[in-house]
Amino acid sequence: MASAPVSGAGIAVMEHSVKELGQAFSGAPTNTSDGSMVFFNPAAMSQVRGKLISVASYYIAPSATFHNSSSQLSPQLGGTPLTGGNGGDSAQSVFIPNFYYVQELSNRIAFGFGFNIPYGMRNSYDSDWKGRYQAIDSEILTINLNPSLSFKVTEKFSLGAGFNVQYLRAKLTNAVDLGPACFLLQGALPCLSQGIAPQTADGHVSLKGDSVGFGYNFGAFYTLAPDTRFGVSYRSRIAHDVKGDANFTIPDKAIALTQGNILVDTHAVTSVTLPDTVLFGFSHYLNPRWEVSADALWTHWSLVRELRTNFSSSQSDDVQNLRWNDTWRYAFGVNYFSATNKWILRTGFAYDETPVPNAQHRSPRIPDSNRYWLTAGFTYAVRNNIFIHGAYAHLFMDNPSISRRSVTGDFLSGQFSEQINIGGLQLDWRF
Repeated sequence: MASAPVSGAGIAVMEHSVKELGQAFSGAPTNTSDGSMVFFNPAAMSQVRGKLISVASYYIAPSATFHNSSSQLSPQLGGTPLTGGNGGDSAQSVFIPNFYYVQELSNRIAFGFGFNIPYGMRNSYDSDWKGRYQAIDSEILTINLNPSLSFKVTEKFSLGAGFNVQYLRAKLTNAVDLGPACFLLQGALPCLSQGIAPQTADGHVSLKGDSVGFGYNFGAFYTLAPDTRFGVSYRSRIAHDVKGDANFTIPDKAIALTQGNILVDTHAVTSVTLPDTVLFGFSHYLNPRWEVSADALWTHWSLVRELRTNFSSSQSDDVQNLRWNDTWRYAFGVNYFSATNKWILRTGFAYDETPVPNAQHRSPRIPDSNRYWLTAGFTYAVRNNIFIHGAYAHLFMDNPSISRRSVTGDFLSGQFSEQINIGGLQLDWRF
């Protein structure tokens, strides 16, 4: 299982349906064609007859490069430029999967089960780059299991709800500039006499941990007319206490700094709450050949104010101030149906806001920015009950700036150039 790079705002992963990817997920809350309704809107499962299996895989190829402008030590340490390069292309290509199963239990009740990755990110910079004191390797993976039920209240109106079990795994590494730490503990002259100065005695820390959290989701589906549908759904926040270990590597000349039970291997806990979301949408057939859809997604990212890691040793808490904002994502899509219904062609556009408020709170671990989705896709009916979906998306992104201070006082200042390409294939089987 590979962890996913960021492809939605913050650390959200949007890839839960190849069919919906082709129209920028604009039809997600009213989708009744594939199993992703388990995740997007469980109320829509009431429209399934018999059984439905959806299996999908996505190849995500991101690119993110840093361009330095004036990265330097703090003025108290001389303000000299940070050494090292720009870190290379920190993003890495990965495959991610999802799987859904939906079964009609009666004329009014349907059951569904989903497996997907709702949040994730991974990037890796060169170990000697200018921002090494803030980030080298960053990896977050969530795996979500989502059993659901739907109930058809009337022929036009349905409700649905689900339970979520979510596993989270994280790994974060960075260098530690032991020069400022030594100056603080021992004074400048004793440290310089030992050959310990800013950027000349780098240590290394690795944080690894995992957690299991629980949540719920529910939704409503309404058919206004045979050609017009509305949907709304809610996914709850999920709290995680990520428990694991912090492992430090300290050069021999600075080993005396560990005598106060700091900079030593220890257990660590990081608490994080992944946000709740609300999704609204509609779809409408203009005629038998054309369908339009639109949706809006609100994400409660302001829950992520800081990431605080508490160590079992005497090490001070590591605090990453993020101060994220709530965001909206807007999408619009069009579907074209061939005369024989063998083919469906689709395209879509979406605008996805970033939760990062400004350059001072943009972390090199998550150099997030506003993104603009341009997508295209198709559906091919292999048989009356077997369908193949394919889709491609290109994400244009703002070139976000960064001006962030690390815990040891250095400033990382520059700009990122970013883009993402996504391709996916999916099989639907009704039986």
